[in-house]
Amino acid sequence: MRILAKLSRKASYLVWLIVLYVLADLLLTPLGGLETRPLSRITTLGMATLGLVFAGLALNIACLVLTLRHYRRSPLLGIIGSILFFPAMIADQTGQFSNLSPPTGIVYVEIVEAIVAISIIVLGTLLFRKKTEGAATSSM
Repeated sequence: MRILAKLSRKASYLVWLIVLYVLADLLLTPLGGLETRPLSRITTLGMATLGLVFAGLALNIACLVLTLRHYRRSPLLGIIGSILFFPAMIADQTGQFSNLSPPTGIVYVEIVEAIVAISIIVLGTLLFRKKTEGAATSSM
């Protein structure tokens, strides 16, 4: 018995990009082993942007689940969730996130995650536009 229907090529790419995004996001946490800066050294702005990162992670996970369920507006969650990554990356790279500079591994993972986030934004926009155009033409 098959619970989930077959995804389009773009939707399956979006699923893989979101899985990669989630894995990269987990590497940025102390659980990933790359983050060696203590929590006590994170600034107030860093805490705020950290909240945005986790909100974006939650939205991307929701996008993943809803994409697998063929929910029409799921790409919108991925777009918003991916945009929320950039304030933390910018704060980290400019020294606003913590009093300590980021470890080299974190810098590389942030670059990879930025590329993945941009890919999710572009692909999500294409999927969302396609779905809304298809709905608009079928209702006429």
